[in-house]
Amino acid sequence: MLRAFSLVAIVLLAGCREEPLPEMMPIGQFSLTAQDGRTIGSADLRGKVYVADFIFTSCPSICPVMSTQMANLHRRIDEADVRFVSITVDPERDTPEVLREYAARYRADSRWHFLTGEPTEVRRTIERAFRLPVGEREEIAGGRYDIMHGARFVLIDRRGILRGLYETDADGLERLERDVGRLLEEDG
Repeated sequence: MLRAFSLVAIVLLAGCREEPLPEMMPIGQFSLTAQDGRTIGSADLRGKVYVADFIFTSCPSICPVMSTQMANLHRRIDEADVRFVSITVDPERDTPEVLREYAARYRADSRWHFLTGEPTEVRRTIERAFRLPVGEREEIAGGRYDIMHGARFVLIDRRGILRGLYETDADGLERLERDVGRLLEEDG
């Protein structure tokens, strides 16, 4: 009787396991300049789980929200094998110096890289490596401008495979934080 109960318990527990996160696509090779002037790219991130987003420092809309949420994740996920990567969609304005000041606003440490580079290389990274669209600069009132870009967080595993896209709302962030933990267990 005990043996039959144990077998049933094992079968039931095995059925409760979550499915592995999907392997959506490999992230292409890239190499950009971080806020501290170092070159950081896909090769440097291999072996780490990382969360990426796409922002610009003078953004009049979603970027401050995304950066605040990324900062919250950065504080809550205190794991040596997790990195955070914010790639500017406005490399002409967002130099390493500008990104360094922006990073300080959000209390970024050495695990959070703000990346820029030559405009063609940044666009190639976003459109080819991450396969995400990015718009052109559009002037809005008062000399300000906007650049249309993705407003989701991207989760990449240690092998450089895209494993998920996440909204910046409470549900999306909760799911992202949980999935980072799942990838650390899966790949660790």
